[in-house]
Amino acid sequence: MQKKTYCGDCSPEEFQKFEPSFRQLISLANKEILPRFLCGIAVLEKSDHTPVTAADRRAEKVMREWLEQEYPHHGIYGEEFGIKEPVGDFPHYRWILDPIDGTKNFITNAFQFGTLIALEKDNGDGFKPLIGVISHPQVGAWLIGDGKKTVLHLSDNQEISCEVRNTTDLSQATLLTSSHWTTPEQHGTKVIQDLIDQVKLYRTWGDCFGYFAVATGGADIMLDNELNYWDVAAVVPVIEGAKGVICSTSGGNPLKELSAVASNPGLIDKVLDVLNNKNG
Repeated sequence: MQKKTYCGDCSPEEFQKFEPSFRQLISLANKEILPRFLCGIAVLEKSDHTPVTAADRRAEKVMREWLEQEYPHHGIYGEEFGIKEPVGDFPHYRWILDPIDGTKNFITNAFQFGTLIALEKDNGDGFKPLIGVISHPQVGAWLIGDGKKTVLHLSDNQEISCEVRNTTDLSQATLLTSSHWTTPEQHGTKVIQDLIDQVKLYRTWGDCFGYFAVATGGADIMLDNELNYWDVAAVVPVIEGAKGVICSTSGGNPLKELSAVASNPGLIDKVLDVLNNKNG
């Protein structure tokens, strides 16, 4: 497939202006999340039967409060507390907040959870993500991408430029998913098993960590058959900034079709051919 971008065009001035805000939001979220991890936190069930904790809600609450004070005209779209529409003339900006992506991991004391934050811009033709962050508070590591570059920040203040790895043979590839295709969480089909059968290594180390692994060159393919908007908005600029490709499972826009495959340009067509049964 011809590589498409689903990011907006983030200017150097916009990145310089907003990057400190991402750092602040990460810090605020971490202060709510970390003291509640590995502590036997109470788990509630939302109307869609997914779990939620005080860590999810407190982290989003403090991020929203800071954004509303710092950027009162910006919109906010959060998993826990919904949508606040932007006001004023175009361009409009909107922050997408997923305070704990991988809550099921969080509540089972697994480390593959994180915070997803995106900034989107609407020039009058719809919102597109400009900047995205995948933050793993428990290890003090976070990725920030703007569709052109992606940088890994580590707890010792190291900054490392990231790129996807260049595997082009499915038989040598590592595939990650958020859960196995036969579970109700993903509603997958046998084509996913066909892909699993062709790769070298398959693990359900997914949610936001799967995209983190692809962007940092640790894995080759991350697959999510079903997503919410807040699951995908931040990972698009991160994957694209790492010179990767992200699209829906049909090869379309993941922000509209709300599914995702992330890989490298030399492998993505082979993955999509299997998922869309073009070799069968």
